[in-house]
Amino acid sequence: MDARHPQDASAAMAPHLQLMADTADADTPQDAAAAGLLLLWLGDDVLLRLNQRLSPLGISENKLHVLLLFRLFEDGRLGAEPPTPSSIADYFGITRASATGLLDWLEKRRLIARHPHPADRRSLQLSLTLEARALLEQALPDFWRACAGLTSHLDAQERQQLLRLLAKVWGQVKS
Repeated sequence: MDARHPQDASAAMAPHLQLMADTADADTPQDAAAAGLLLLWLGDDVLLRLNQRLSPLGISENKLHVLLLFRLFEDGRLGAEPPTPSSIADYFGITRASATGLLDWLEKRRLIARHPHPADRRSLQLSLTLEARALLEQALPDFWRACAGLTSHLDAQERQQLLRLLAKVWGQVKS
């Protein structure tokens, strides 16, 4: 890795922390801002790494997660109604237009299908196709290995502590 992108978190953060000292409001906790910045960077790097692993399957993390919502619904683990563009937008915190774009992409690749709604002629229901189920069967073991690999250097106690901390951060972000 070159000097612009050191692998050591402290070295990578140092110039940013100097800039923060010069530009942040006096009441901004610098340790909190530093932790947040590192979390943002980590999120970007995790998505990049995961998308590289999913690339051979022709899918990205966000599209895989949409398929997972449908799979969870079909397995009876996520609500009584199948996902809709609105519920997908709400779930991921994206616009309805972005959710529709994801669904259109998945439909063009025959990973989801649209069907008439049985009770409302004005709307459609979405479902996984056989191709999507086959893709999930192929992708999920590697996806879970990739997730586990992110924390494989931590011992069990450290992973539990990280889970608690990330859950607190997640709760704050989602509130």
